[in-house]
Amino acid sequence: MTASPDRPRRPASLWLDTLPASLRARRPALSGDVQTDVVVIGAGFSGLWTAYYLTELAPQTSVLVVEAEHVAYGASGRNGGWCTTEMPALLANLVQRYGPMDAMRFYRAGQRTLDEIERVLAAEDIDCGWRRDGSLYVARTPPQVARLHAWQDMRLKLGITDMTLLSATETTERVGIEGALLSGFTPQCAAVQPAVIAAGLAQAVERRGVTVVEGTRVVGLRPGVVVTDRGTIRARSVLCTTEAYTAGLSGHARRVLPVISRVLATEPLSERRWREAGWRDRITVADSRYQFAYFQRTADDRLLVGGRGAGYHAGSRPDPAARSGDRVFARLRASLAESFPALADTPVSHRWSGAYGMHRDGEPAVVYDRDSGLGHAGGYGGEGIALSNLAGRTLAALVAGVKRPETRLFWTGHRSRRWEPEPLRTIGVRTVSALATAADRYEDRLRRTAPLAGAVMRTVL
Repeated sequence: MTASPDRPRRPASLWLDTLPASLRARRPALSGDVQTDVVVIGAGFSGLWTAYYLTELAPQTSVLVVEAEHVAYGASGRNGGWCTTEMPALLANLVQRYGPMDAMRFYRAGQRTLDEIERVLAAEDIDCGWRRDGSLYVARTPPQVARLHAWQDMRLKLGITDMTLLSATETTERVGIEGALLSGFTPQCAAVQPAVIAAGLAQAVERRGVTVVEGTRVVGLRPGVVVTDRGTIRARSVLCTTEAYTAGLSGHARRVLPVISRVLATEPLSERRWREAGWRDRITVADSRYQFAYFQRTADDRLLVGGRGAGYHAGSRPDPAARSGDRVFARLRASLAESFPALADTPVSHRWSGAYGMHRDGEPAVVYDRDSGLGHAGGYGGEGIALSNLAGRTLAALVAGVKRPETRLFWTGHRSRRWEPEPLRTIGVRTVSALATAADRYEDRLRRTAPLAGAVMRTVL
């Protein structure tokens, strides 16, 4: 029986649902009190990359990774599958706050991160469908064209020359997206199956001597001690890599805002249907709205659509299944039909939600205090597949006491102020989201820059 567009067959994320059997094995929980050199809280990308690089930089160090659910349960298994270093809003913020040199240094480190991830995937034989065909950022209204030109101008001033502006005709020759006026192509993105990366990394660190336990929830932490529902862990270093799930940890309330994002995926499409859509490779595509939509052709030939709204659950609850998000899913479905009319009737097989972490100033951070042994990394703002690798290398170097280029980036030791208490937090986030939606509707309808555009661009969401 074929799933209808409105009633997808499976509620799980596509990535978790299609995880190979060899990567599905569950690990036992912690069994009593233990002692280790380093305990990492969270078995997502950040925690697993940190553990991986600790095995390289400090191979004699004992490392324990503790996960409340299972490997890739959070954003690592629920994202849109873009491994990208293109972060327009973050790059603009860095130029404003730290100057062009620090912004350029961070951008270049991100570029090298794609090569590093690819190296590790090959070395550890992790087949995540890695395809580095780049990204296409599409402008479909005059205000979007202006923003794309402004982004390109900023890049050129920084000496970043790897984005090419394509005309409407050149854009549709790459991907047959409807209504394109201009686009920017950048090679700095790979399409991936993210849950395979996380699950493969978990097996890789275990081969290197790291212990990973699942079904073990942290209920309290302090320097040198992590208390879980399965026993107490004593360690010289305690590293928190829980991203959107950080609010529930003692001492970390309001440090990270969990932003709910939604994604849907179609049934697999034939090559004929892909040709009708003018999509020949696996280039990733995004429109240029404030509440943008992004698209990916997956390794098994599905069309994936994500974005079009940032949700928030009062009290910073990151539960991805807490609300259905029907309005956002409807927007995603409309974006599919609007952008690729030839695929408008394609049945949807999966739709899911996930939570990513956002700091109050919109900047990611890697922090380690050598005196207390406490550290954390995160706040990637939805770009965690690539940034988590860079963060893992940075945090591992700080713990190991090794000087590396990553530890000299702006985010080392950076501490953002905390988010406002409730109900101000809920009111603020939902107001910003509503402003962005209103600005998009204004520009789509009148094809001129929305009066609220400046306010939207200055906010962190």
